[in-house]
Amino acid sequence: MTNRRAYYNDLLSLAREKRVLHGVNTASFGLAEVRKIYKAEGIRLDYWPLPYKIKALYMCADGDSSVAVQKALPYEPKLFALVHELKHHYRDQEVIGSGMLLCGDYNANELIEKGAEVFAAEFIYPEAEFADDLRAVGIKVWTEDGVVNLKRNCKAKVSYKYLCKRLERLALIPPGKFNGVKFQKLEERMFGVPIHRRRTSRS
Repeated sequence: MTNRRAYYNDLLSLAREKRVLHGVNTASFGLAEVRKIYKAEGIRLDYWPLPYKIKALYMCADGDSSVAVQKALPYEPKLFALVHELKHHYRDQEVIGSGMLLCGDYNANELIEKGAEVFAAEFIYPEAEFADDLRAVGIKVWTEDGVVNLKRNCKAKVSYKYLCKRLERLALIPPGKFNGVKFQKLEERMFGVPIHRRRTSRS
């Protein structure tokens, strides 16, 4: 894995291949669909009280594969975490099964973990589709409000963090430009609190 770019390109190709294999449609892809993929791949899904910084954990031994995930994760980060673990299933079973890799230990396995992020990002929302959607939005200068509008018009189920990272990757914003921005609160100020999050009152 000395050639980082070749490693990432291989994972981008793998993500596209697996999307086709599992009939993934970006606009309709969500947790229900990823659970079907897990079932098809023979991966057991469990909910564990994992350490705070670990969103999900891939394990395999003797042909048995499973993923533990934080049940309390919000929808979009949970979806990303589960697809992230699919990369470990496809590419890292040997090193994980041998105990040479602790999934979730980002500092010790930076390339492998970043590779899983590259795979998940492409699997959930291919860069080519994202570029098409950006052209449709027509934003030239990116502001916090622009990111909110992009999120609301985005067909994929992705987080604000995802969108900012993708904008950085395309060199449309400098790294860290929107670090610290509370996008959910900004969205609520711009468009109101979503109905499903409003508290119901009793008379």
